[in-house]
Amino acid sequence: MGEHVAQQNIERDRANRKRPSKQTAAAIGHKLLEIIVYRKTCRIGGKLSVDDLVESSEVGDWKMPDFKMACTYAASQGWLVVDDDTLTLTTAGLAAA
Repeated sequence: MGEHVAQQNIERDRANRKRPSKQTAAAIGHKLLEIIVYRKTCRIGGKLSVDDLVESSEVGDWKMPDFKMACTYAASQGWLVVDDDTLTLTTAGLAAA
């Protein structure tokens, strides 16, 4: 019986490794903030368009729901002001980076 349970655990581990990991809103929001502050060298009040961010290979590879989730989280934390396709860095955003 122990062998059967061990085999099930091995199969479950293999299946979990094949699935892509789902990032949390907090993790992806922090990643977006890092890109804006450190890679795009944006400062307080600085504005970036979505097109500016897509040029970054990291953001350009994201799926749209991930990007929207990151923007929503960052805005809810007060790090960014999101207005249509423009993101504005806030004082809180620079402090959190």
